[in-house]
Amino acid sequence: MSSQPPSESDGPLLDHDYDGIQEYDYPVPGWLMVMFSAAVVFSLGYVVYYGFNLGPSLQSEYLQESKVLEAQWAEYYAEHPLVPPSTAELVAAAQDPNLLEAGRQQFAKSCAPCHGERAEGLIGPNLTDEFWLHGGKLTEIYATVVTGVTNKGMPPWGRALAPQQLQAVVAYLRTLQGTNPAGGKPPQGARVVPEPI
Repeated sequence: MSSQPPSESDGPLLDHDYDGIQEYDYPVPGWLMVMFSAAVVFSLGYVVYYGFNLGPSLQSEYLQESKVLEAQWAEYYAEHPLVPPSTAELVAAAQDPNLLEAGRQQFAKSCAPCHGERAEGLIGPNLTDEFWLHGGKLTEIYATVVTGVTNKGMPPWGRALAPQQLQAVVAYLRTLQGTNPAGGKPPQGARVVPEPI
């Protein structure tokens, strides 16, 4: 640091000083002023565009994009149909200890947040009694798991899980029927007598 006092050749000095310290009056770099000005212009345009509803809202854009995506998935499903297993295959899966364990693990991961750890029902319905909202036969349960119930918040698991995982979850659900854990949600839907396993 130089001990010599500042001179005008180093740049213009500001009028004020603090304890004998003065500072040079250097301008803000041009690139920084350009970025600042662009940010101000963008923010004003954003406020006017969305604040005065001159264009679609973020929510409507999201819903529109969701519809496009759903249509694309529907087209893909039509070209690549998922062949559902028969009742006999699902009953056989419910008798396979390895598949049941895989189904238990998948249920805990994907289904328990809405249906409860014991399938007693939380946001989703109770899956342990004989009453079902969307069909309680094994093939009907499988179809519900595959296609979901989007208007109730249940996602379609048909493309998120492999066919064997889907069978395993449905087989595991079948073993829970009739357990009726304490604190379960009251029955909903129609009574369905489950297939014997």
